[in-house]
Amino acid sequence: MKAKLFPSLTAFALAAAFSGCSHPVVNVTLPQAAENQSRIYTLSMNTRVNKHAMVDGTLHAYVTIEGQEHEMSLTPYGDDIYQYEYAMPADREQAKYFYSVRYDELVNELVKHREEKSDLYTLNVVNRYVLQMENTRGPVGAVVPVVGNGFSSVDFVVIGGTAAPTKVASANAMTFAVPPLPSGDYPVEWHSGSDVFQIGAFHVDSSELTVQPASLELASGDAKFLSITMGQPAPAGGVSFKVLTDAPNSVVMPADVLIPGGEKSVTVKVAGGNPGAGSLHISAPGFNRAVVVIKVDEAPMLPTPVAVPVEATPAPAVTEPSTPAAAPVATPPKDLPAAAVLGS
Repeated sequence: MKAKLFPSLTAFALAAAFSGCSHPVVNVTLPQAAENQSRIYTLSMNTRVNKHAMVDGTLHAYVTIEGQEHEMSLTPYGDDIYQYEYAMPADREQAKYFYSVRYDELVNELVKHREEKSDLYTLNVVNRYVLQMENTRGPVGAVVPVVGNGFSSVDFVVIGGTAAPTKVASANAMTFAVPPLPSGDYPVEWHSGSDVFQIGAFHVDSSELTVQPASLELASGDAKFLSITMGQPAPAGGVSFKVLTDAPNSVVMPADVLIPGGEKSVTVKVAGGNPGAGSLHISAPGFNRAVVVIKVDEAPMLPTPVAVPVEATPAPAVTEPSTPAAAPVATPPKDLPAAAVLGS
């Protein structure tokens, strides 16, 4: 199933009217119409009748819908554009129609009646469609709103064959984030189950990549940090940056650095290997390459430790603890009188 953007009738009609088509009856009605609650749809056509021989005031335009003819009226978009407001029955989603114009022509002073008919066309009323992709260009990570009808939670957007992180806010609105793609033009599709709807075209612009510091000087065995920053938050799944160097023996760091989804920057550790000089080249699809000049010096020599003699300290003398003298035992005095006997 395919769906298209619905440009304004005015723009479409004028474009068709001045496209240089030589057919006397030109259909300027889009093949698909967005469903509306009133179920009234405008059918429009442009006449290309030779007016030099036509009798003024004799031209009339008609549209025949499902076998029933209706006269059309002139529009304010141009002298030769006619339209008819068709009320589609509630039980139908499709209508077949064709146009016809009738007029009188003066040929050799004789009036001839003429009639021109168009091809047979089909009007399809759809309830799943895209009205507008609000932005048609932007950098990697840019969030692009899409307005339409019939979006569901399982739907997603594909840009240039790459699935884009998609958020469906409602049946009428969703957004997608531009995935990491090289600068250029890409088709955009809305995928819903087995159905694919064409949304339009999108141009991916190159993004500036900021790396700080712009140069590094460190000693062998030492380590410092680099900050890699993009201009907008990374889409879901993150953006992976490839790191290349022309001094592989002097630099110790990851070959791939990821800025996680929703983040704008990441800090990565860079360690010095063998002494040398060169540069780091950091890049990702859709980003300008960033170059960091790097120099690794020899590790500074540490002084050799010198042994310092230590004088021995004599141990303190150890003595036995003294034993306290026994307390003297009292000896009762001799020749004391016997204790008096109670009551004697």
